[in-house]
Amino acid sequence: MSIRPIAQTMSNLKSKLLKPSLTSHFLVEIALPTGVGAPRLQNTQKDILELSCSETSLPGSALMTHELKDDYIGVTEKIAYRKAYDDSASFTFYVDTSHFAIIFFENWIRYISGEPLISSSFGSNNRSDFNHRMLFRSQYASKILIKKFEKDYGSQSSAYTEYTFLDAYPSSINSMPVSYDSSQLLKCTINFNFTRYLDKLNPTGNGASQSQFAVDNTGLQGPANPLSTPTPPATIPANLGTVVTNEYYNNFGDNTQNSTNFADYTDGSNSGAFGQAVA
Repeated sequence: MSIRPIAQTMSNLKSKLLKPSLTSHFLVEIALPTGVGAPRLQNTQKDILELSCSETSLPGSALMTHELKDDYIGVTEKIAYRKAYDDSASFTFYVDTSHFAIIFFENWIRYISGEPLISSSFGSNNRSDFNHRMLFRSQYASKILIKKFEKDYGSQSSAYTEYTFLDAYPSSINSMPVSYDSSQLLKCTINFNFTRYLDKLNPTGNGASQSQFAVDNTGLQGPANPLSTPTPPATIPANLGTVVTNEYYNNFGDNTQNSTNFADYTDGSNSGAFGQAVA
């Protein structure tokens, strides 16, 4: 059924369309690794590091598909069989005069590879026979959160979206060019690996509720526990009749049994393929 065009007033258009989301309202939170010897931050240092994140990207996902041809003439279908997550995320930080962001993430990578953390001297890193040994991921991986909010944060009907990257750790630090050209702000870009991410919507205002921002998923919900196994009945109902089970197996040359199996499989009789009686 087609819907006829409806005239919209200017006030109606403003209320529906003129509240776009802005890219400059977000916050990053970094949970530090909990392993012994991991780099640590004081609360004020952690706040400075998180506030200095100037750029990042909200995560993306995709469906991996199989290509199915020739079921219908001239039609090629793509059938989804798995969800695929991004394998990395990049975070760019402003660098202050103490070079705090660079030192912290360098120390995190050094901790992963078993190197001594950066100090005022080279220490054992300066040895000619220097070596390192990688740690287990459970020791150095952590979580990173991105909270995307809007300029009306805290109002009666506001909300923010929270993304949580699981098993995240810095995998590389981009090079940072310096030159005698006109001075610019020095930025440090860190690339994090992670396994997957979680996202949720959080109401913030007193008048907001989770249901107000929820998407209608009617008909899309699966079972409460998709891995649960249904419990079989204690007895077979009488109205199902006699349950017949046939065994089909390779009897290594016994043609009598092969004929029986073939007959049972085709028409349920006890006659062979060519009408002969078989046991």
